[in-house]
Amino acid sequence: MKTADCKRMLDELNKEMDQLLYAISHDLRSPLRAIDGFSVAVVEDYGDKLDDTGRDYLERVRNGGKKVNDYIDGLLYMSRESRGDMELDTLNLSTLISEINGLVAPKYEGHTPRLTVAEDVSIVMDRRLTRNMLEKILDNAWKFTVGTNEPRIEFGSVEQDGKPTCFVRDNGAGFDMKYAKGRIFGAFQRMHPDDEFEGLGTGLATAKRIISRHGGEIWAESEPGKGTSIFFRSAEG
Repeated sequence: MKTADCKRMLDELNKEMDQLLYAISHDLRSPLRAIDGFSVAVVEDYGDKLDDTGRDYLERVRNGGKKVNDYIDGLLYMSRESRGDMELDTLNLSTLISEINGLVAPKYEGHTPRLTVAEDVSIVMDRRLTRNMLEKILDNAWKFTVGTNEPRIEFGSVEQDGKPTCFVRDNGAGFDMKYAKGRIFGAFQRMHPDDEFEGLGTGLATAKRIISRHGGEIWAESEPGKGTSIFFRSAEG
């Protein structure tokens, strides 16, 4: 099957998935609002009849509903950020990475990893989707180097299997690859506990969807305490 045919089929599947996600979100939000509303009403109208355990249970119900709502938002965000028409172009990723780094930096006040960018690294992809993908990958590199001594982030390109392959590498928290296999690029799959690093686990899942739309590949290499490398390439080179 030709690459163009594969892309067309993938786009059709993505559109069907998007429609399903919006239907699910619409059907789920109404009962979630009801759960939260009635929980608040119980606390306000019957709070004096509840002991600490009862109030704690209700607070857990509300927190659980909020988390489900956050997951719905995350799914819709993933869908929105990785869809749309594509216009392929030869992009200078070295320039894009430097621009996006400036956008990510304000989110991490007081955290200043040293960024090294190889010159004139290019790829054939859609500009808007590529910016979205790079922002997700670079944001992870910033997040997981918080608390690292002499944090570093590197962007460059290598030959892998005879193909030009881009990478973003950091020296941050890292993770154990044996527990990440089949998970790291899945939606809501997180390699670290909530109390260590915030997030829903949608960044790399979004990056995966974007790369897949281009017929490309994306994978990771990591080691606990030694950082993570995210490799990616487009089918068009």
